[in-house]
Amino acid sequence: MTYGQPQYGYTPPPKKSKTGLWITLALVFVLIAGGVAFTGFVTPGFFKAKPDTTSRATPEQLGQSFVNGVGEGRVSQLWCPIRSKRSYTFEQMAAVSEGAQLSTPAHQRAPQEYSAALTTGGQTVGIAMIPGEGGWCVRDAKVGGEPEPLPSLETKPSPRPDVKTGEEAGNKFVDAINARDIPAALSVLCEKVPDTTRDGVQQIIHGEARYTVDNADVLTTAKQTILHLSGEVDGVRNPGRIETEDDAEGGPCVTSFSPDSD
Repeated sequence: MTYGQPQYGYTPPPKKSKTGLWITLALVFVLIAGGVAFTGFVTPGFFKAKPDTTSRATPEQLGQSFVNGVGEGRVSQLWCPIRSKRSYTFEQMAAVSEGAQLSTPAHQRAPQEYSAALTTGGQTVGIAMIPGEGGWCVRDAKVGGEPEPLPSLETKPSPRPDVKTGEEAGNKFVDAINARDIPAALSVLCEKVPDTTRDGVQQIIHGEARYTVDNADVLTTAKQTILHLSGEVDGVRNPGRIETEDDAEGGPCVTSFSPDSD
């Protein structure tokens, strides 16, 4: 062995810095997080809380649910079972509208009726709300203002009035519709009319329809009277028609009512 000679051996290479790798990973993370945030909160919005379109325990909750429902296209479950014909007009308008905002919070306008208003598609829409099964429900929606409150929410027919002719029964029926008096209108209906007729009468009264009797055809042989009407429903003038049974038990009564055709 020789001493004093230089020693030779393996020298490891210097360690590479991981700074660039961490910067790259950080940038990738930021890009991914940004993409998730965008899709989560903007489109399709799966991080966003879905607007409540079902609560109706109070008029205030129902009013907000209805406004949210317009924006989401989900208002059908908020209408009262017997709805105003104006609701159909509103749904057609809302289907092509963009956005909806509550402009007037729920406020009481009658003993059992509240109203609210919203703006949608550049228009103001008022809604009328009444107690229903399982909470409050919307009975009417009116473009341009709040619906007029009903004089009463009573749906039990009044006692049958003493009428002598079918024409008299038909005129009392028209008067009850124009007065928006559900019990009075139902009292003139014949006992055996279909439920759809009873419901249809209430749909008209829940709105703000107005009718006048133009003339009456008394069919003596058929024991029937046909009253021809002029009316305005949903702001549109239409003819109307009432048919009566003149020899019914208990007196003449209304067997059918066509609110927009003759």
